[in-house]
Amino acid sequence: MLKEFAWKMFKKTGDISMYMFLKEIEEKTRVVDESEIARDEVAISTNH
Repeated sequence: MLKEFAWKMFKKTGDISMYMFLKEIEEKTRVVDESEIARDEVAISTNH
């Protein structure tokens, strides 16, 4: 939702700070996703 807002604002205004905000959101999302995957892999390996 926030990602969509940032993209629409950048598209509408061309404001580079909105683009940078969008990239920051994407990076934080990627980090969270990778952390969850790593946690799940650890959980699987410790259960066996």
